[in-house]
Amino acid sequence: MSEQWAMRRGFILAAIGSAIGLGNVWRFSWLCYKNGGGAFLIPYFIALLLLGLPLLTLELMLGHKFASSPPKMFRKINHSFEFVGWLAVINVLVIGTYYAVVLAWVMDYIGLALLNSFSAGNASSLFTWLVGTPALVIAALLLTWLAVWYTLYRGVSAGIEKACTIAIPVLWVLSILLVVRGITLPGADTGINWYLSPDWSALGRGEVWIDALGQTLFTLSIMAGPMIVYASYLPKKSEIPNSAWIITFANSGFSFFFGFATWGIIGYLMAMHHVNNPADLNVPLNGQGLAFVTIPTAVGSMPGGALTAILFGTLFFLTLWLAGYTSLMSNVEPMYAALRDKFHAPRKKAISAIVLFSLALGVVLAFAPHAIDPVDFIAGTINLIWVVFVEVLIAGYYFGVDKLREFVNPYAEYELGKWYDYLILFVVPVALLAILGYGLMSTAAISPVSFIVLLSMVIAAILISGKPWKGGDEQ
Repeated sequence: MSEQWAMRRGFILAAIGSAIGLGNVWRFSWLCYKNGGGAFLIPYFIALLLLGLPLLTLELMLGHKFASSPPKMFRKINHSFEFVGWLAVINVLVIGTYYAVVLAWVMDYIGLALLNSFSAGNASSLFTWLVGTPALVIAALLLTWLAVWYTLYRGVSAGIEKACTIAIPVLWVLSILLVVRGITLPGADTGINWYLSPDWSALGRGEVWIDALGQTLFTLSIMAGPMIVYASYLPKKSEIPNSAWIITFANSGFSFFFGFATWGIIGYLMAMHHVNNPADLNVPLNGQGLAFVTIPTAVGSMPGGALTAILFGTLFFLTLWLAGYTSLMSNVEPMYAALRDKFHAPRKKAISAIVLFSLALGVVLAFAPHAIDPVDFIAGTINLIWVVFVEVLIAGYYFGVDKLREFVNPYAEYELGKWYDYLILFVVPVALLAILGYGLMSTAAISPVSFIVLLSMVIAAILISGKPWKGGDEQ
């Protein structure tokens, strides 16, 4: 492995950048409100310790132990497992293609904020207009992919590490500014009370615990891809368990902290419209609607005039874009690492080809944004969960989780004990099956678009894994 992180700090910041993404801004605070406010923190913290942290540690150990991409890593364990690795990196890349389109919307909204376009009180129609204007989306998509291409083109230490060393501290500074402004808005305390006030009865509902489990899985970028590849660039004598703790709680801390900005803004809207319940606002409180409709609605009417609206709106969407940019890089790097391992593909040529391919798919989605949800259902939910489930079975039962512990413990600040084996062998698989089962039961039948995407990924993984390794059969 010729490429490595220059410093441990660079690796940790890059991993935090992979974990912190758009969902940290518009999902966690909504889940708290939906699932009992402050009471949700109990199942979330339990899920973090029993599912999120053990899985993140497992992926970091796998990447560090085998120092290779997921396809080669699985192949080293057993040749027949290579297919799983290819499906994982293809799945991650597909997630990146539609994630980049949403990031393009964010970039366009930076421009709209600078033009003070939110003051007219037309946030809903503004978003509809943007999504229905492919030319603007494609222009922002091109700029977004250009930034990602340039960063990855420069390599691990000179590209990813340097970019995240700048982007992650800036992301936190911008977030602090937004939180301070959010909690000082008139009526902010009302929204924050809805965010945190505990409803202890919610803990008796099964879906609350499923939401907590699902959030820990998705928010930590556990995909059998990005974290494995990032850990593969670590020097041999590297600390793993404590790094996983730092990454986990930096990511979760960001989600919780940013919730004060989000719900401060929602509280301001409640005060402005004289309602006592956020549900009475008639604006979306979750997902893309929160970012592209609710926040601009509040920004356009904030006290302080046009300058305040321009400044706050620009800061919000710049923060969102930075969070997405560092995550998007980690969606591309696993595919490059896989092509490098199997076909000896040079970084610059491989990154350029991957970005052009992803850009082309993104252009298609810019003209058909309705296809994003069914693609996300397969790539961002179903595939992601079962691939990680198979990863756990292979690493825990077939290879042996005890071997991974023995590999990292000599350099660990806090050694992993036998208790960790029981988490990986029993607790984590049951939790993953619960999330997958609940998701399938609560979702309608797979759409034609979802089926086509799934079939395409499976066929691609089969075809690529069947190709010979350049230079011979790699063990």
